[in-house]
Amino acid sequence: MMKSKSILIALIAVVAVAIFGYFMMKPRLAQKNYNQGLALLDSLNYQEAYDKFDKAVKMNPRIADYYYHRAIALAGLDKNSEAVEDYSKAIGLDSTNYEFFLYRGVSSRKMNHYDLALADLNKAIALNDSSSKAYYERGLLNAAMMNFDESIKDYNRSIELDGTNLEAFYSRGESFANLSDFKGAIADYDKMIEGSNATADAYKKRGIFKLKIQDYDGAVKDLLIATEKNQTDKEVLYNLGDAYSNLKDYNNAVKYIDKALAIDPKYDIAYGIKGGALLRKGDFKAAIQSFDKAISLKPDYLKAIYGRGICKAFLKDYKGSIADFTKVIALDKSYTQAYYNRAVSKAILENHKDALPDYDVAINADPKNPEAYYNRAISRINVQDTKGGCEDFRKALELGYKPAEQMINIYCPKTNN
Repeated sequence: MMKSKSILIALIAVVAVAIFGYFMMKPRLAQKNYNQGLALLDSLNYQEAYDKFDKAVKMNPRIADYYYHRAIALAGLDKNSEAVEDYSKAIGLDSTNYEFFLYRGVSSRKMNHYDLALADLNKAIALNDSSSKAYYERGLLNAAMMNFDESIKDYNRSIELDGTNLEAFYSRGESFANLSDFKGAIADYDKMIEGSNATADAYKKRGIFKLKIQDYDGAVKDLLIATEKNQTDKEVLYNLGDAYSNLKDYNNAVKYIDKALAIDPKYDIAYGIKGGALLRKGDFKAAIQSFDKAISLKPDYLKAIYGRGICKAFLKDYKGSIADFTKVIALDKSYTQAYYNRAVSKAILENHKDALPDYDVAINADPKNPEAYYNRAISRINVQDTKGGCEDFRKALELGYKPAEQMINIYCPKTNN
């Protein structure tokens, strides 16, 4: 009996030692899995990193960093909702670490939970106002909320804290562009492109910004580099064609727009720009074909309808041009050029009475257009309003339109003093 008790006591002691040894080893095993997870995270192997961090958490659930890095792995797997839960657990264990709030805010932003993201990023900055990353991420959030002025302030601070953060220059440039400050955007892209092996997208966007400020040579240069880096971006090819068109190099304009259309045969805006290039080149029939295609894809494409009207007028299809200008006006009553050109087409068809109201709209919109006064004068003369016609001829001459002088001599001799 005594022997049996001795054996039982010995067994209990062995089990106790084993259990004690296991609990003593758990923190070490947890740390080992955690360290392995960090190495996997560095190599962007998010799933295996998650598995290691998960083991670490289960072995020792009271370490904030374990939850934090498991959350980082989850975010890398685009599981932001689960990541937010882990960031929250980390914060529950340590509410003084700004990175926990920072990255919870990032995951919330990616889920479009902007209010939650802003609260976390504000907290991160309150805990560490020298974090370039925190200001940068809040800048991204403000941009996502369309608060571009605020986003620029955050990017400014991020760049002050870390002038090597090229992403901040890139993002600030985007915000400048959204505020139509294209020169500011170009300046930021200059810094980014000079400081890195810039991507096709960087050259593309800078080229488009240059196009916006009418630096067409600069736009062509950047967009050509973008095409070398990525030959399948239809937007690059289309904008390159547009830049060439503005340089009056219509052959290259059509060439690159056709490349864009080969990639996307339903690219309506490209047909519109191609039509514009052909119109400027004087190939009106081909231009109409492009405009027709653009309009078939986008029936309310104002510039295409208007351009087609101009082409029809050049081809002396004045009824057709009037129909197109009328469509433009029906879609947008503020499109005053359509009123002017409709008036000219009506006048050529000797419908001067109907032309006059259109000239009135055009002149009210642009009272310094001498040709509008000159042409309205002709229509006024034709409806027997000699006094009004002479007033318009004199105004046209006052604005520098020399042909009006001869008309004054013919129709208004008594007032030409």
